Amino acid sequence: MQFLFEHGQRDNQEPARIQLQEVVIQALSASAFRRARRDTASFLAWLSPRVLSEGDVHTFPHPAHLEVDESADTSSSASAEAAPLKYLVKLTQPVKRGYLKEGSSLLSVVAPDTTLPGPLTRPSDLTDDEEPLEIDETFLGNAIISPASRGRVSPEASHCSLILAPCSSVNDECAIYASPHDLSRIGALSGDWVLVGTRTERTERTQRLSRLLVNASHQIPSGFVFASPTLTYNVIRGAIKPTLPEVFIRPTPFGPNAPPIPIAKTVTVARVSSPTSTDRGYQNSFLRALHRYFLHQRRLVQQGDIIALPLNTDDARRAWMFSQTEEGMQDAEDMDEAALQDIMDAPNETVYFKVTNVEHDVPSDISLDAFCGSQLGEWGCWVDHSQTRIMQTGVEQSRIPANPSSEHQSYAGTAAFTKLRTLVAAALTQGAADYRLQLSVLLEGARGTGKMSTVRAVAAQLGLHVLEANCYRMIGENDVQTEGTLEARFEKAASCAPCILVLRHVDALSQTSQASEAGKGPIFADVIAESTESLQQAWKLSGYPTIVVATTDYPDETSPKLVSCFKHQIRFSAPDEAERDSVLRCLLSDTSLAPDVSLHELAVQTAALVPSDLADLVSRSERVYLSRAAPVSSFDALALYAAGTSLNAHDLEAALTKARTSYSESIGAPKIPNVTWDDVGGLAHVKADILDTIQLPLEHPELFAGGMKKRSGMLLYGPPGTGKTLLAKAVATSCALNFFSVKGPELLNMYIGESEANVRRVFQRARDAKPCVIFFDELDSVAPKRGNHGDSGGVMDRIVSQLLAELDGIAGGDAGADVFVIGATNRPDLLDPALLRPGRFDRMLYLGVSQTHEAQLNILQALTRKFRLHPDLRLEDVAEACPFHYTGADFYALCSDALLKAMSRKAEELDIKIDQLNRDGAVDPKHPRPLTPQYYLAEMATNEDIEVLVTQADFDEALRTLVPSVSQAEMEHYRRVQQQFSKETINSE
Repeated sequence: MQFLFEHGQRDNQEPARIQLQEVVIQALSASAFRRARRDTASFLAWLSPRVLSEGDVHTFPHPAHLEVDESADTSSSASAEAAPLKYLVKLTQPVKRGYLKEGSSLLSVVAPDTTLPGPLTRPSDLTDDEEPLEIDETFLGNAIISPASRGRVSPEASHCSLILAPCSSVNDECAIYASPHDLSRIGALSGDWVLVGTRTERTERTQRLSRLLVNASHQIPSGFVFASPTLTYNVIRGAIKPTLPEVFIRPTPFGPNAPPIPIAKTVTVARVSSPTSTDRGYQNSFLRALHRYFLHQRRLVQQGDIIALPLNTDDARRAWMFSQTEEGMQDAEDMDEAALQDIMDAPNETVYFKVTNVEHDVPSDISLDAFCGSQLGEWGCWVDHSQTRIMQTGVEQSRIPANPSSEHQSYAGTAAFTKLRTLVAAALTQGAADYRLQLSVLLEGARGTGKMSTVRAVAAQLGLHVLEANCYRMIGENDVQTEGTLEARFEKAASCAPCILVLRHVDALSQTSQASEAGKGPIFADVIAESTESLQQAWKLSGYPTIVVATTDYPDETSPKLVSCFKHQIRFSAPDEAERDSVLRCLLSDTSLAPDVSLHELAVQTAALVPSDLADLVSRSERVYLSRAAPVSSFDALALYAAGTSLNAHDLEAALTKARTSYSESIGAPKIPNVTWDDVGGLAHVKADILDTIQLPLEHPELFAGGMKKRSGMLLYGPPGTGKTLLAKAVATSCALNFFSVKGPELLNMYIGESEANVRRVFQRARDAKPCVIFFDELDSVAPKRGNHGDSGGVMDRIVSQLLAELDGIAGGDAGADVFVIGATNRPDLLDPALLRPGRFDRMLYLGVSQTHEAQLNILQALTRKFRLHPDLRLEDVAEACPFHYTGADFYALCSDALLKAMSRKAEELDIKIDQLNRDGAVDPKHPRPLTPQYYLAEMATNEDIEVLVTQADFDEALRTLVPSVSQAEMEHYRRVQQQFSKETINSE
């Protein structure tokens, strides 16, 4: 099938030739690899004019004379060189199809894979060992045609396999696709007409004619058939089953010929009531679309069938508004086929019609056989626009075909989707109205967590309509007007049953309305409760329920009385690693990825991102790709997409970095720091203890599966400047954990209750970003001993109590798995004793100063590993000159001062050199006079001029001016604190 591009370019025209930057080709044999290396010029001349596409195999022509390797066996080498020289295109950049250009493109030819047959293998070796083909009773038995067999209709697979990749001009609404292996079981060939019906109702009226097709591009498992959503609905008549419905398929004597079924005289269709079909603005558009549906070809319909018509509501709305003008009324009747096609292009909604009556003539000479139902119209009738009268009248309430698309499948594996689908499916079961189920659900979660998308996914999978009502837009000038608008939305939802009424941002009703009486909730809560109760009567009359679903981004700001109107509450949180992996695979299902892309690693790096952020990440990566590919090509984006795009790991990493930078501060998104153990000097004993506490649960979770509690809290204490924060970041980097740093004073807030809420938010964000490390710096400022402070509101005591509750929740609950808390303080004696009990900060590690010159040397080497040191400088001599009360911060200051003095010395040397050049006049006339340092550094400086070497003299001068941050007396105090806590607490060092 050929497709037409938007700008009028057809597939049979030659595509744009785009130059490739990089091409990787794999030789499929050793002789092919030797040939490419031996005769590079002729190989490039043969390859350059060819259009190269990923996955293509090209055969190199044989030369007249071949060189034979004398070291190998003559006959074997000749046979190998005589074999076809084939090459597989493994990778092309920046597009998947283009050409090479000598001198500009990078070509890499790799050796053949070791799993391929050896280059010296003779063709006879490949056939001599094969077993002969035996034809016995088993082989013949598989060819026996079975008169009838059962298959399965897979509505989820049908949408992806049929609608997105049509393979025949036959209408998909009456075509089913089967595996070639099932043709013998069915007893029909591809293109034959068969009867399809449900297994439980084998009456003639439940059977319908369908065209059996086979397409090799569809990966259809044996025992299954694919069908479009509309045909699937018409076969099973909208039945809801927990598993794939079973159908039977029976061959007919018609073969590929048109079945002898009657042509309908009159067909009556009714609109299926939905939010779109009941809107007057779309009426003319979908009626013209219905006319066009029956105009171009004969349609096979049965009474009770559903007809789906795509519609672009944006174009249809503009056409209706134009038709209301005087000029538009004159042109509305003259709307041509092209204008109607514009309305149906790029559809964003679907309007459904239901066949309510079919009238036809019954022939008098009917042959009484097993297939006489075809002549009686029991298997359907043809609708021919030249002979059939089509009437559209009335409105029907009905379920619609399921429409599981790729964007909906990304939410199918979440716990919220499963719970919501179970609740909605319960209301659709037969007899559910007798139980007076008041199905109302409140969806809570932050913005972008997929609340509305989950509702659409459930509605699409169960075949329900969705009516959205934004509560912010429903708020009128007064409460009476708002109340009327709210009741009107409930009435419209009841008329579109089965329907899901979605009240988006329901918290707006509690924020803007006034309470009816003092101490009571908003008056709109009573309206919602009464309207929900009135839906019960509409359910009994129509037989279809209306489910009320409300969403809120701020559950804490929603009135309790308003929350009580909803019987069920579902909490949406940030997806975990497995759910992010599923969402990313669905978002990138239609995108070609380079071999270096690992979606698992991308799911790890996107911790704390919600589905909307992941969708934004994918769109950003596409823009990064275009910015990378556009400069090397003079073609536009359409030509690049036509040549085949492929996202690589660099595109996704760059997009992730930009996304993190843009909204990490606003949402507090944790990220994996870039601090390695090479940046940490010394502290070897502390490093081992921390890794044993954190790395063990991550690498061996099975050890804690039997209920054994893991340690999740660790307290680092000691003098200031000993590297407590740096150590925590290094642990997070080495274990690939997200890092969430919290300063103690950041949690304090002037409003009552907000300080404790900040503590809860910190731990919730960490749970959303797990595996994660929460680092509390200056813990003594936020968790002092309770009862010792005289603040009027008792804020500090409440913060400590909230912190204790969160620590207990992490240690004992599954929700806190892979969340670790590391605290740092200079004064552990000021902490509340409850924090140091088992299950909380039960592991205390003392970080002191270096007690040996070897340990000080390790710190100096870590701090100066990016410096350019003078060859005569010995860091051992610098370490020998340092006293033992220097902390890590003091050594950082020492190295920074030494580097600063070296840079000042280099600046003075440059000033002297520039002054000398200005005095002597030995400057090229093309340079301005006098020379300035800025111009000299930008235009004339050499590598020697800008190279800064740190010398021994720089360190000696820095040592003389350095003032230690901790005195010797203070260091003795910290040692006494360490001895005190090592005796009074467990697991302290």
